[in-house]
Amino acid sequence: MKKYITWFSLAVLAVALFLLAGCGGSGAEKSVAVSFANSSSSWQKNGQAIQEMLEKEGFVVDLQFADTADQQIDQIKKQIAAHPKCLVIGAVDGEALTDVLAEAKEKNIPVIAYDRLIMNTDAVSYYASFDNEAVGEAMGDYIESALQLKNGAGPFRMEVFAGDPADNNAHLFFSAAMAVLQPYIDKGQLVIPSGEQSFEQVNTKGWEPKNAGERMTRLLNGPDAGQHLDVILSPNDGIAGEIREALAAGGYTTMPLLTGQDAESKALEAIRGGQQTITIYKDPELLVAKTVRMIKAVVEGTQPDINDVKSYNNGVITVPAYLCTPLIIDKNNLGEVH
Repeated sequence: MKKYITWFSLAVLAVALFLLAGCGGSGAEKSVAVSFANSSSSWQKNGQAIQEMLEKEGFVVDLQFADTADQQIDQIKKQIAAHPKCLVIGAVDGEALTDVLAEAKEKNIPVIAYDRLIMNTDAVSYYASFDNEAVGEAMGDYIESALQLKNGAGPFRMEVFAGDPADNNAHLFFSAAMAVLQPYIDKGQLVIPSGEQSFEQVNTKGWEPKNAGERMTRLLNGPDAGQHLDVILSPNDGIAGEIREALAAGGYTTMPLLTGQDAESKALEAIRGGQQTITIYKDPELLVAKTVRMIKAVVEGTQPDINDVKSYNNGVITVPAYLCTPLIIDKNNLGEVH
């Protein structure tokens, strides 16, 4: 009888160990690494939301935030060494990850680029973002409509600003907006006093608002001195805020038509007070939810939802993408932001 109990106990122990091993394997099979830029609270909030949503469904998530490109590369190297089933990257510098992602490809780890396209690598499997060309086009269309440019109105004085050269999105916003506005510049309906209108001339390194503010001040003390600007193309709300401050310091009491993006609280207040005209709202909850679905499909070995297979060439390959739709916010629909 004792022998029977002993063998029975061993059998139960073996089954328990097998089940435990199975649980451990399941966690490994559902491991996800996330490396995000740490440039704003929105990156932290979105990263944490992705982590929480995945962990509720049994995924094991390694979430890291990086302040610099070098720090992010070190983080990603360690994440790759753990061999996750999917690597999600919101890049600090979309052009700095070529070498480290070669390691991911060598280990057959799928890579999803979040919000910012990762450039110059064939290791990116998918891209989840908003339709960044649509963002720029919306800014251009709004200016076109508000100034009645199609009806021949003008001339209007305008200055233009762009984002960080290292962020592919910045190029897309700017080129799409300028595609709408350039015909009116050519016709003389929009006049740029500084003559600065190429991306190389008007970009804002590192998305640092103070850099844009310094440029605005320089323009106000130079080519824009003594004349009131009618419109300023700004790529995001942070830059628009510094532009507003520079204009106020330069004596402006009535602001030009001023664009922005991100629907930041200060920008919404500025719109309410007539100090900024529009912002572009990109609902973070929508992008997070779509990204989580994409991650789950990749880990499960199924095809994620894709709605664009031709727009996002990173210099090496055209990356399949899911693009969410942005929304223009002005004083008439501030309640749409939540």
